[in-house]
Amino acid sequence: MAKYIPDIRNHRWVILATGRVSRPHDKNKQHRLVKKDGIHISPDCPFCPGNEKQTPAEVDIFKKNSDWTMRTFSNKFPITDIHEVIVHTPDHLKEIPEMTDKEMQELMIMYQRRLVELAKEGVPIVFRNKGVDAGTSLLHPHSQIIVIPSQVNLETLSLEPIKNKVSEDEHFVAYCPDFSQYPYEVWIAHKSCENIEAGSHENDKIVYSNFTAEELLSLGILLKKTIRALSKILDGFAYNYYIGPKPPFYLRIIPRIYIRGGFEIGTGLSTNIVDPLVASEEIRKHL
Repeated sequence: MAKYIPDIRNHRWVILATGRVSRPHDKNKQHRLVKKDGIHISPDCPFCPGNEKQTPAEVDIFKKNSDWTMRTFSNKFPITDIHEVIVHTPDHLKEIPEMTDKEMQELMIMYQRRLVELAKEGVPIVFRNKGVDAGTSLLHPHSQIIVIPSQVNLETLSLEPIKNKVSEDEHFVAYCPDFSQYPYEVWIAHKSCENIEAGSHENDKIVYSNFTAEELLSLGILLKKTIRALSKILDGFAYNYYIGPKPPFYLRIIPRIYIRGGFEIGTGLSTNIVDPLVASEEIRKHL
């Protein structure tokens, strides 16, 4: 069971999760790969087809015929008392830029379904770590959802003003905020936020759980296009993304190409080595 330790003076919390020490790592492991029915499978990976008994039973699943296409189950090495894993695809090597539009829509739907269900237990946060430098332990593409008790105050960012646009469609806009803390950081927000003043109660209506299937398809495609463009600029880059836990909706993509040093850690300040305007222009060229 996770232990929450409050820092009364600074109104912050630390989560003590000693069980995380035992979680498996792929960092120095070469997986054996076989190709079956057009997908790459590793007999050594607990997230690959055929190894389902190595994980807890599914709490949610998508199937095609008798085979699963996406699985969600409890994390065996949780950070908090409720911590789930979403395996994006049966294919050990299929990253987001290679997923189809329908697969991306299903991923966004799975996020929505789990966030709605887990909101009954506290504040759920969905995130994706890709690459060792971003904190991933198993390389098979997956996301995670963690539930934080409602009484724990979260240090969350507010929606950044929409400037330095990268791409947009009918529903969403991707942009590099002036306040970007990381090089090539990209936010995706709902377009209705553009016409709402900061602090307006209308913002409270722009929540992920309200998005239609059409909007989730749009979001999935824009996320895929953005990560694909970043991959062309930052070959082999690690990244994190997460969905903000409070309205209005935003999805924040953080490339991990710059390691924070003692100055940043000691002061809480950020050093961004790429002008967000320049970053947005460069990303647009690779869409």
